[in-house]
Amino acid sequence: MFIFHTKVASTEIYLASLTVFILITIQIIKVIIQRKLQNKFLKALIESLSGILFFIAGFSISKLVPSPLLKFVFEDFSILIGSVYLTRALYIAEEAATLPRFITFFFLTLAFITSVFTHFNFFNLDVKILLFLRKLFIILAFIPLITSLTSLLKESIRNIVSISLFISYLTFSILWLSGLITFDTKAIVGIGVIAVISLFYSWVITRGTEFIKNFIDKEFVRKRDIVVLIKNLKLLITLIFIFFLKISLEYFFNLDNLFYILKQTYFIKTELLKISFYNIIISIYYGFFLTSLLNVVRKGIKLYFPKHRRTIEGGSAEALIFNIGILFVFMVVLSSLGITWKVLLPIAGTLGVGIGFGLQTIMNNYMSGFILLFSKKLKIGDIVELPLSVPTLGNEEKNVFGKIEDIGILATLIRTNDGVEIAIPNSNFISSPIVNFSHHDPFVRLRIPVGVSYSSDPETVRKVLTKVLENMPGVLKTPRPKVWFWEFGESALIFIASFWIDIRKEIKIEEIRSRFYYTAWRELKKAGVEIPFPQHDLWFKNTLKVEIDSRKNPE
Repeated sequence: MFIFHTKVASTEIYLASLTVFILITIQIIKVIIQRKLQNKFLKALIESLSGILFFIAGFSISKLVPSPLLKFVFEDFSILIGSVYLTRALYIAEEAATLPRFITFFFLTLAFITSVFTHFNFFNLDVKILLFLRKLFIILAFIPLITSLTSLLKESIRNIVSISLFISYLTFSILWLSGLITFDTKAIVGIGVIAVISLFYSWVITRGTEFIKNFIDKEFVRKRDIVVLIKNLKLLITLIFIFFLKISLEYFFNLDNLFYILKQTYFIKTELLKISFYNIIISIYYGFFLTSLLNVVRKGIKLYFPKHRRTIEGGSAEALIFNIGILFVFMVVLSSLGITWKVLLPIAGTLGVGIGFGLQTIMNNYMSGFILLFSKKLKIGDIVELPLSVPTLGNEEKNVFGKIEDIGILATLIRTNDGVEIAIPNSNFISSPIVNFSHHDPFVRLRIPVGVSYSSDPETVRKVLTKVLENMPGVLKTPRPKVWFWEFGESALIFIASFWIDIRKEIKIEEIRSRFYYTAWRELKKAGVEIPFPQHDLWFKNTLKVEIDSRKNPE
């Protein structure tokens, strides 16, 4: 027996030495890698991987320990060191203060010491009390961590998330302390995996999206495209993170029964229609996931077009993809909710007439959107004018003039020169005449009238106005600007200044007209050309006797 115990002791000393050696090796490798990294999230990721690696190594070595008691000690020590690594990773990511770190490590150490007392029972204490204290110390260890994590959230949602997280953590703690839920080695590894996934998600949602934003900032013409792309990309990444989180919880924490209960909790259960609580959650998830993916794809598709064609042709492709994709999203959401065509067809047959009248306008606008896109009569970026009376900022405009910003599933968005965005139903573009100033090309001709005195030399006026047009910004050199002697007006000689502009670059016609008149008035005045005001000559048929009173008015 003595020889046997000696061999066992030697083996345990060897394994303990091996464990310490592995810990030191992992620590050295981790420090070397972290010194070369500048990003805090990558440092935190290395810290988490080190913790998981020590988890695996510690539990693998513990299987070789002959003594059952020492085997538990090896496992608890592996849990302690792994937990320290994982909590340090989270604190590194959020740059937490020293006090929360100290509290967490202090209670984790107390939990390890209590676990050792539980296995060896040096002081003959009640095991149930020691197990209770061990759980309590672990719960207290993670409270500062949760508090620090919520401080990273936006102020608008911080209070709601903090309260929800605290209630969830309190409920989980009570259930664990009461013994209603238990943790095994698999669950502990799962915590490490979730920590790594969370850190990777935090890095991608911040640094990753920032890198993408800086990369595509010069590629998109409209800043709104970047905002929409990044917003939906963050939502898509968050939904992917939730998917992996669900798989991790289901696998490591044996939550299959919970998901099974959710699947069997039906709100409606018939032979044709079955809607459960799980179906509702999944359909909402699919709706957000597919919509965000569709928005990322429709914005990203623009990058395949050359930059000079990105706004026009890329915008039309974007609108077409979205209009078709939203129909696919709608069908998938209905299918995941449990509503199939077997359910929809009888309802549609029964309510066909009512639905037909009720959805007539909606379907008309939806189909009109496809007609506009496929006929290519309108494109995103076109400058159009419609005979519609729309009040904007108190002004009643007879026509709507502006730039097409988006062709949606039901309406087309037009932005006027006043910065007002007007949503016009797609059917209006089919039923009403539309002036498209940039259908084939964006070059249009403007004609601005100028009146001068009858005493002015027409040739001098022509030369002055031609020079003004040639030097004015925004006027195209080809075709050359021209000045026409238009007519003999009632009070002035009327000339027409005719010139070409790129309507997509010079959409503010009022500013062009104003700029021309400012410069023309100044140059005509320098040349001695008089700008007349309205005059009327009175002719009397009979002779009039006029008397002039030369007397001074009395003071």
